[in-house]
Amino acid sequence: MRKPLLVAVLALLPTPVLAATPPEGVPLEVRRGFFTEADIGAFFTLGGENIYSNAQTYLQLGVGYDLTDKVSLGLHFGLGASAANCFAGYLPGSDVCSMSDNFTVAFGDVTAAYMVPLAERLYLMPKVAAGLTRMDPAPVGGGDPGLPMTAPNAGLGIGIEYATPMDHFSVGADFMARYIIGPNISTFALFPRVKYTF
Repeated sequence: MRKPLLVAVLALLPTPVLAATPPEGVPLEVRRGFFTEADIGAFFTLGGENIYSNAQTYLQLGVGYDLTDKVSLGLHFGLGASAANCFAGYLPGSDVCSMSDNFTVAFGDVTAAYMVPLAERLYLMPKVAAGLTRMDPAPVGGGDPGLPMTAPNAGLGIGIEYATPMDHFSVGADFMARYIIGPNISTFALFPRVKYTF
């Protein structure tokens, strides 16, 4: 007698009462939208009299927005340094650089990335970048060797990103190659990345 009564009572209950969250939880969706990121890694230049510069610390901060599940746009500020690589040539009969062979490199770029799914929550991210570069002091040119110079840059990169089970947070790593147009300097940055999506 009790079983039919219990079945009748359960049948009268509204559906939302029976559709509670299961004890093991629900799958966490990958967040998309406005994001910020912070990156720190290594930076170096190629070319010049010394072929390559010593690796230096690279810092990059960015904000952006995921336009779709696969396309994102961002604004990034990057800061690195070229050390012990002369781009202006040596003074005649010496190994002294005619301009500075040590200079900071600051990037202000617009970036675009396309997310290619590799596995659940794991993405390969080809990227393009374009913007302005400030070099201080100027590594090339005929002006005052103590003054900075500004030139456009364009770049290509590849990254990998994993949307962690910790809501809002993604981690990844990027390799970015940029060419500074005018002084003709090739730069490279390799850095891990932490991204927070609101």
